[in-house]
Amino acid sequence: MKLDTYSQTTAEVTEVNDLKTKKEQDQSGKEFFNANKCPDAKKGEKDHGVCPLRELLSRLGDKWSVLLILTLARMPNERARFSELKRSLPDISQRMLTATLRNLERDGLISREMFAEVPPRVEYQLTELGVSILDPMREFVKWIEGNWTTIITAREVFDHKTPKTDIVADEVVENELQ
Repeated sequence: MKLDTYSQTTAEVTEVNDLKTKKEQDQSGKEFFNANKCPDAKKGEKDHGVCPLRELLSRLGDKWSVLLILTLARMPNERARFSELKRSLPDISQRMLTATLRNLERDGLISREMFAEVPPRVEYQLTELGVSILDPMREFVKWIEGNWTTIITAREVFDHKTPKTDIVADEVVENELQ
């Protein structure tokens, strides 16, 4: 078996991917994440090692990226102009919308097409990679919907039993330990 996927045939790549998928299905969530750790970085190291999970979560973990991807998915042909996106997300500032669109474009999740018109017209569209993330997002949304009342209850229990002074004291102790 060749080591790099570029020199493998489609059948060889499919065989390797099928083996990985079978192995991953046999693992529990905890086993999967224990087996797939990011390289350790020393405490205080700026880049925390090279960790694709950490790096992509920093992008997809912010609310605007997820909301923009979902908003584009709802648009006809997963395509929209800047102004349509702005209207669909009224709480986002123009600056944040621009920055988020650029970051998603940089990561290959959306594409930007500029039309030579007066006034200029720019449209954004989900790429194939952007469309491929919709299924995992759907599963995450289903998990949230199925567990939302439990989360709300846990928050209420926590807020009721934990006085604000305990939280401040925890922060002081944590700062002293650093």
